[in-house]
Amino acid sequence: MEDDKYIFQLLGNYIEEDPDDMENFYNDAMNLIRGAAADKNIEFDGYFRERWEISADTIFEFDEDYFENEDRRDLYVFLSALVDEEIFGYLHYVWHHVFHEDLKKAIVETKIFELKEKGIIF
Repeated sequence: MEDDKYIFQLLGNYIEEDPDDMENFYNDAMNLIRGAAADKNIEFDGYFRERWEISADTIFEFDEDYFENEDRRDLYVFLSALVDEEIFGYLHYVWHHVFHEDLKKAIVETKIFELKEKGIIF
């Protein structure tokens, strides 16, 4: 529960830093949520932890673009939100501030569908 309070505190701090820059807030928040999901060992098709650990164990590193691709990041966060209530709560907070609407499961599912239709995979 302490981690939960800490994540919400960080999200609040991001907004306070520049309340008019919702694009930057969204990107910072989604990266934070991605990290929280990775810390919980949430994986889809071996995405994130497995690839990160392989990279750390070899002299070759995966292309940084793989981990910085915003669409892939968002897909991971949206999928994680469907399987973890805390992650959904963080995403709901971000969604509410950026898009001024309550996040519903149907919205998350639509975003996942749209990203997969664009060809985003892990």
